[in-house]
Amino acid sequence: MDAVFAASLLAAGAVAAPAVARSVRVERERVHEVLCRTGVRLVSEEERTALGRKLAEAGLYDVSPDWFAGLRWALVGGFAALCLPLLLFGLDFFWVVFLAPVLYVLPGAWLDSRISRRKSQIRLSLADFSVLFSTALSAGADVMLALEEAAKCVGGPLAEEVSRALKECQTGGSVTEALVGMAERCNVDELRGLVRAVVQSYRYGAPLAESVRAHAERMRSARRFEVMEAAGKLTVTMVVPVLLFMLLPSMLVLFYPAVVQLMQAFGF
Repeated sequence: MDAVFAASLLAAGAVAAPAVARSVRVERERVHEVLCRTGVRLVSEEERTALGRKLAEAGLYDVSPDWFAGLRWALVGGFAALCLPLLLFGLDFFWVVFLAPVLYVLPGAWLDSRISRRKSQIRLSLADFSVLFSTALSAGADVMLALEEAAKCVGGPLAEEVSRALKECQTGGSVTEALVGMAERCNVDELRGLVRAVVQSYRYGAPLAESVRAHAERMRSARRFEVMEAAGKLTVTMVVPVLLFMLLPSMLVLFYPAVVQLMQAFGF
């Protein structure tokens, strides 16, 4: 009897699972549509355009700026609707006024942190990518093959962007246009310099491998100076903690016994 009951449950689950999955997919599509409409109505076109550029810099190509803008307002509206009955039971209105702007700003702060982290990863791997790219070109590979091999070696967000640019080339776009679009999406100055070197080599017929190798050397020199500058700033920053937590306690330990003996000698 138990086996029959278990088999019945399994059969019912097998029949109901596609319907449940279909209903969940429909509800998800409805929520996505509502959020997009909310973003279009409450956010201006200029703000949505700027948000689209930031989403591209973060590598979130599947996220619509309308949806992301609507998500901000949906968080604020959902929080307000949740707190409305709680206000009737004595919830302080201060928390509503304080947390509602935080919920609105929180997605943007997360997006900015993702952009900053992604740009840092691209900068760190760009020098090695340039060296590998120039080496592949010197070995006789064409530009697209050299880009593909260098991207495979470095990995990370830079490899994703290079793969996206290569797909644009395969669909009929030129290499220079695809690389310029990649530089605009990433918004990294070092990557713009590399793309500029490639475009100038295409335009004026200069040796591409030598141009890329020279750009890689310039990036390494700039990175070396940035590290030296950061080390110099760190030395200045460490002065105050050293004074407060090392020098001052050492002075107290050294002079406290002498001060106590002087006070006792003079009758204090």
